[in-house]
Amino acid sequence: MPPRETERPTPSSAPEPRWRESSEAVEQVSLWCAEAARLVHLARRLGPESDDVRACRRRLAPDLARLASAHGPLRLDITPRSIVLGDEAVFTADHANAPIGERALERELSWVLHRDGLRAIVLEPDFSEAEAATFLDVLLASAPADATHEDLVTLLWDSGFAHLVVETEEAEIARINPLAAERELSRVPFVDDWPQVSAPGLDARRLWDDVCRLEAEALPAFRDAWARERSESFAAGVEAMTGAALQGDSRPEVTEALVASVVTWLATAVQRCDWEDARCAHDLLCRLDPSGRRSIESLTHAFGSVDAQAITERLDDADVREQARLFAFVVRVGAPSLPLLVAVLANSGRSRVRAGATTALAYAFADDPAPLGAWLSDPRWHVVRNVVFVLGQIGGGEVVPHLAVAARHIDARVRRAAIQALGQVPHHLRRSVLLTQLDTGDGRLLAASLAMLAREPDPRVTEALLARILAPEFESRPEEHRIALLATLSDVASDQAVPALEELLLRGGWFARRTPERTAAARALARLGSPVAREVLDRGRAHRSEAVREACDEALTEWSDS
Repeated sequence: MPPRETERPTPSSAPEPRWRESSEAVEQVSLWCAEAARLVHLARRLGPESDDVRACRRRLAPDLARLASAHGPLRLDITPRSIVLGDEAVFTADHANAPIGERALERELSWVLHRDGLRAIVLEPDFSEAEAATFLDVLLASAPADATHEDLVTLLWDSGFAHLVVETEEAEIARINPLAAERELSRVPFVDDWPQVSAPGLDARRLWDDVCRLEAEALPAFRDAWARERSESFAAGVEAMTGAALQGDSRPEVTEALVASVVTWLATAVQRCDWEDARCAHDLLCRLDPSGRRSIESLTHAFGSVDAQAITERLDDADVREQARLFAFVVRVGAPSLPLLVAVLANSGRSRVRAGATTALAYAFADDPAPLGAWLSDPRWHVVRNVVFVLGQIGGGEVVPHLAVAARHIDARVRRAAIQALGQVPHHLRRSVLLTQLDTGDGRLLAASLAMLAREPDPRVTEALLARILAPEFESRPEEHRIALLATLSDVASDQAVPALEELLLRGGWFARRTPERTAAARALARLGSPVAREVLDRGRAHRSEAVREACDEALTEWSDS
């Protein structure tokens, strides 16, 4: 990257900008900046080559040239939160009050311009529409990512503007603390104390003119060399540089430095949603670090540091092919990509994108779902529920401990998802988790747990159900809960449940009344269908209580009809 330059308009090329701009100029520049901010937002969401972005760019380029012609020279001072013309702010960030480092501020037009060191631009009156179009191209090339391999100042320098002057951070001497500057100046001796030499004043001017002439002569050749260098793809250049570095020095320290550089390249490509570039970077990383030992930590940190919301916004408006490229890439990367995929699950507004993310997670962590468990403590319930869904897609015994944690989540929606996910787990592994839900007060959760427990009769399930039915607090449970427990008991139990069912059937003696539990107990005995259960029902038909007789008659009638 060439060194940053500070260019200032000379009296012959650009007059000094007016300090107080006219209200008309301020209004028009303000409107243009608002549209430029919209252009940056569209490019982040849709990509710089989308039709909407191109249409907006075609409108903005001639407008900027007309502004420069009508009001130039225009000096725009750049801060992270605003753009200032004269002494008037022509653009203020929507999130101007956000602290430095907040993603919301870093997506603003002013921050994009300020981020790489740009501090002011001056548009001269002869600023052309072609130059305006080039300026917008440079802006779009640098805006989508937080970090790029070509920063904004370099791109502006490389474009060779004739009527655009830029001032960069190196020129900001006002950033020095005035008190510190005063102390430094106090140490400088007076001119009278300096040794006097007799040097013609014209010598310095002549030497400076020679330097300027040599610079002008060398600049075309330098630009040609720079163009030749840029004609080679970045990926090919990295490959060549890496090979040459390893051939010259094969020490582990060199390999580690190269690995760190490639990780940065990969993260930059991901931030730009350039999945082909990201794939090339990952291929090179795998060759440099086949085991992943050197890169796993830095790669995980890189994926956790990208602006996932910006990537998600781009995905939400992308076509199926681009979405598929992302998900295919993260499956290749594996565990380090987990923060990005979870962020997509959390922020995406499109069900298709969330479905792709869950599928990618299931593929990437099918062999080792343990990293997913860390996200079960996320404060966003919908993120936890989606992770639980992924665990259910993976299935098998390794997900049971994580689903057991999710089954105790504070949000009922997460607990229900955990019970549903247990359907992909063998019965003997999920049984203990399901039994813990028999005391829940959530009717839907209880019904789902009972339905899953009833799939395979099990003596332990029968014992657990009988313990709840015979417990003193059984009668205080909601009616639908009591009926569900009794109905499931008849599906999984054998004759060992008959005494408990008979006790419920006959409870109350002569004064027994018709209750849902009595009816459910009679039906459970009828569904058991064993001789012992039939004998209890026959005795009940001759009971002194009309409520008992009716319950037994109805149960036997339903059983005989079935």
